[in-house]
Order: sequence, then C-alpha cells, then structure tokens
Amino acid sequence: MYLSRFGVKNYKCLGEIDIPLTPIHVLIGQNDCGKSSLLEAMEAFFATAEKDTAHVFPEPWTGRELVRHGSAEPRIELWGEWGETVPSETVASARDLRYGLSLEFASSGHTCNAVDQWIETDGKKRLMWPASSPAPWTSVKYWKSGNTLPSPALLDDVKTVADALKPARKYALDAKLMAVPAVVDEKRKFRLDPDGFGLATLLNDIVNYDPELFLKLRADFCRFFPQFKGVHTETVQAWKREYRSSGLHGSGTTDGTGIFFDTVSGQTIRDQQASDGAILFLAFLALAYLPEPPGLLLIEEPETGVYPTRLGQIIKLLKDMVNRTEGVQFPQIILTTHSPYVLSFFEPEEVTLLSRDAENPDAPVRARSLRDAPNIRERLGDDFYLGELWYNLSEGELFGDEVCQSSH
Repeated sequence: MYLSRFGVKNYKCLGEIDIPLTPIHVLIGQNDCGKSSLLEAMEAFFATAEKDTAHVFPEPWTGRELVRHGSAEPRIELWGEWGETVPSETVASARDLRYGLSLEFASSGHTCNAVDQWIETDGKKRLMWPASSPAPWTSVKYWKSGNTLPSPALLDDVKTVADALKPARKYALDAKLMAVPAVVDEKRKFRLDPDGFGLATLLNDIVNYDPELFLKLRADFCRFFPQFKGVHTETVQAWKREYRSSGLHGSGTTDGTGIFFDTVSGQTIRDQQASDGAILFLAFLALAYLPEPPGLLLIEEPETGVYPTRLGQIIKLLKDMVNRTEGVQFPQIILTTHSPYVLSFFEPEEVTLLSRDAENPDAPVRARSLRDAPNIRERLGDDFYLGELWYNLSEGELFGDEVCQSSH
C-alpha cells in the first residue's frame, strides 16, 4: 500500500492542492512555486503520528505564519489516500483508506491544535476525535504515547491510520557530504542528516544491529554496481558535527567511520574517491534497509552535483526498486527537480506541475498532473522525451489553455 493521493489546503503559498501520486513521483515547476512547501506538508502530515502538532512543521514559526495569507480560517488541512493500484490515464487508484485532519493556529505564540480528525474506509467517513475537543496531538500520537483513547471504538481506526503513517523523511542529499567519514553520534543513530551527512555511521548502525541485513544490502548494491564485490566500513579520521541552538554547527575531526568499496579487480576505494552516483544509490539502499525504514522519502533535486549520465542510471535503478515485488520493500519516493534530463525518465502520470498564475502571482499555487495534458502521449511518440516537451513548451501550450504562458 502506498500514498496514492495527497491533499493540502492553506499551507504557505499552497491554496488547495489535491494530486494523484505514484510509487515514485516527480514535482516540477519554477522556483517559488511551492515544490518544497508541498514536501514539507507531506512530511508534517506523516509526522503527526510521532510528534505533537506544534512540532510537525519546520521551525521557527509563530502565530499564523504558516497559514496562507488571506485565508478565511486559521487552519491548515492535510489528508491522504492509500491504495494498491497505480493511477493511470484510465484506472483510478484504489480507495482503501482516506485519512485527514485540520490544524488550527492561535493568533500568537507557538500553538497548533488538531481538529476535525477523520477516517474513511469502504466509503464510510467518521470522526477520530471528539469534534468539540481540539488537542495538541492527533489521536494516533496520543495512542502511540501509551494513553487510553476517549472511546474504545476508535482503536481499530487509530491502528489502521498508524500503520499507514510510517515515517516520512525529507532530504536534500549532497553526495559529496555523504562521502565524508562521520563520527558516531547517538542523536543520529539509524538517521541521516537532512543533507545526507552521516551515511558512514548509518551503515555502521545497520552492521552492528544485524550483520545479515547489511550483507543483503551489500548484495543488492553489488548487483546494481557489478564493478564492486563488496562494501565495508572502517575506523578513520572523521568529521564531527556539533549542533547549536541556532541550528548552525561547528565541526572537528576525531576517530569515526568511513566507507570503503572493494572492486572485482582487487582494489579498495575510499568513500571520498567513489563516484557520486555510487554514494547516492548506496544512501537510498541504506534507508530502505533500516530496521524500521521510512514509508516515504521526500527528495529535493537529486541532480545536484551528480553527472547527468550517472544520475539517469540512478533514476532507472530507483524506479526498478520501488516497483519490485521481491526483496526488501523500498520506500515510496517523491522528488522535486529542475532537470529536463531527469524528467525524461518518467511517464506523464508520474509527474505533477506546480505553477503560479502569471497575471496574479499572489494567487494560490495550482497543481496539474501531466497525464491530464491533452494528447500528451501522441506528442511524446518516438521523437520527444517528456523533459524536452517541458523545456520547450509553456504550461499553456502543454495543457492547451492560457493559464500560464511564461517560459521555464
């Protein structure tokens, strides 16, 4: 089961967005059109199962800063739909489960309460918390913290939603940083930093937790990169991050963990000499092989710093991984990109375009699936890739209207 639709209302520049999703999905659009905000909303939605509602969105914020300017209500709405089938031009996603909630913000301070929590299964919608009782947590978070629910009848619904809301992790991965040896940090156990730093210690955590699990990860990696026969970690001089309340960090070096690649020709290559593509794919594998892997990976611009040809190979591998039926279950991936080259590896139903009205830039951002562009399949044919169409045509030309005629 994967997140087959996602909706958000009144978050930052997003007015009311409702988009179909696929096991691996791409968000495109110009700068400042809400791609990062949409990823933040997805991460916050899943985080409501683990955190109090005041701490699910990126901080700092106060009052109603996160609510879209001009909204009639001080609320942000989030909802999701989970299904087993992949949406296409002719087949809608299975509607096995829908869940949503509203988050209400006070006029000042750092207060955010969950209201109107609901679930829908088999076409039947019902509340998951008393409507008259706003709370600084969701019913799922409340239950997972060991508390007794207001009504025993809620338990089955809460468990259903808890199972769907597996952790979502948002990254802007930097292959160069991921290749840097890292000092062991308990705060980062089984985690990567948002920029990817700490890959070496993440792999070491997996080795120490379950050596057999790491061997399976290594076998998967070598299958996709046949020039290597093994991957291992060693103690080396490594980089240490020291986090401060400001969010900035200092660094120093001491003994830590580095990654080494064993080639079939008998050479050993240290992490900082390996290709960005190998490091990037190893990171995706490590996240998939965690003892408790995320259900959703939110990736910003994976093309950053990676050679286009190698990036294309990585995208193809990821598509194979998220759709495979054997081996470890790979997380669903939602990524943003500015690269027409990256887009060329995807089908129209796997892409959503976010845009602003050129005549009214303060209007809410709109979202449109490329599968809804008229004659998109005929336009692609044998002569064009999807990325070429996106690069050369305006939104109005793609969709046959005058909504936005600006170029990319």
